[in-house]
Amino acid sequence: MARIKAFLLNLGLLVALSFATGSLSSLFLAGLDWIQHNGSYLYALPLLGLVFQSFKVPAYLIIPSTWLSHLAGASVGREGVAVTMGRILGEKIPESSDFSKDLFSKAGMAAGFASVFGTPLAGAFFALEVGVVGKINFRHIPACLLAAFFANFVSLHVYGTKHLSYPSIFLPSFSGEFYAKLVLIGLFLALIALAYKRSESIIIAAFEKSPVQGPLKGILAGSVLFGILITPVFHETVGLGSEFLLRPFTSVSPDFALWKLLATNLSLGLGFKGGEATPLFLIGSHAASGFALWLSLPLGLSAAIGFVSLYGGLAKTPLAATFLGMELFGPSAWVCYLVVTLIVLFGSGKKGIFASQTWADYLPKPIY
Repeated sequence: MARIKAFLLNLGLLVALSFATGSLSSLFLAGLDWIQHNGSYLYALPLLGLVFQSFKVPAYLIIPSTWLSHLAGASVGREGVAVTMGRILGEKIPESSDFSKDLFSKAGMAAGFASVFGTPLAGAFFALEVGVVGKINFRHIPACLLAAFFANFVSLHVYGTKHLSYPSIFLPSFSGEFYAKLVLIGLFLALIALAYKRSESIIIAAFEKSPVQGPLKGILAGSVLFGILITPVFHETVGLGSEFLLRPFTSVSPDFALWKLLATNLSLGLGFKGGEATPLFLIGSHAASGFALWLSLPLGLSAAIGFVSLYGGLAKTPLAATFLGMELFGPSAWVCYLVVTLIVLFGSGKKGIFASQTWADYLPKPIY
């Protein structure tokens, strides 16, 4: 009886964690929506750079710090906020014999990802996969699924959060030629992923070696980003960019992918706060839709593959990417999302977008 009571208590804590995370996601998204409708204040970038460089921003202030980055026009995403705040809430819950601290942490991450994107299956498997590439703790699956679905329910039905609706994607006839085209688009996205990581590393290293130190370094960072984002080719890269998420499904703008890649690398490399998912969705979908013209692939299918596989490959979460594609675009092309994400995962190298991530011992690792 005591064990049952303890289990029910911890189950209640899991539900409370999911409700709190779904509520914070809704608050965060409401703030982003307000920012997107009230413009970006690029001239504030040097001041914000000064603030971020002068004070170490604690993790629990990730929501306001990310709001400020978006308000100033930095090209950053949002999933980092959702995942971080869910993890922080989960880590505050004491460990018990039935529910470990790691379980609560993963459940919080699942709840955050699910509620900020409206994708509970992707959220659950993102939390399960992201720690160790190729390894899942199966005992954590029920908790992560429960947290993801309940947090998403709270966001949708308690706070009325609205998510973007994407077109349904259908497959052409399968053939050897079609699979060859999938491999080619996977290799193309792997090159983009590799370029993304290498350019990010170059920017971070150059910024760290800058002769300017202290508060002036933050002003320099903001001034550099301001100078980049006010140039005409970067105008569409300012801020989150969610208004361009549907564009690659109907038209081709491959140059946008290059400018968004550089703007995102600069924004994050120079110290501004936010995630990487939405920028990578944009980069991958725009680049893949442009590449589709060379392969004679349907535009929508290519855009959907690029949308989920570039991020999933860099996050090293192939199952989460597959479920993300299925939840956003329908289940028809699930094999495409999985195959291409795996190509990007291995083709982009050992290091992804999460520095603390490790690889399972049994899994072959890239040589670079």
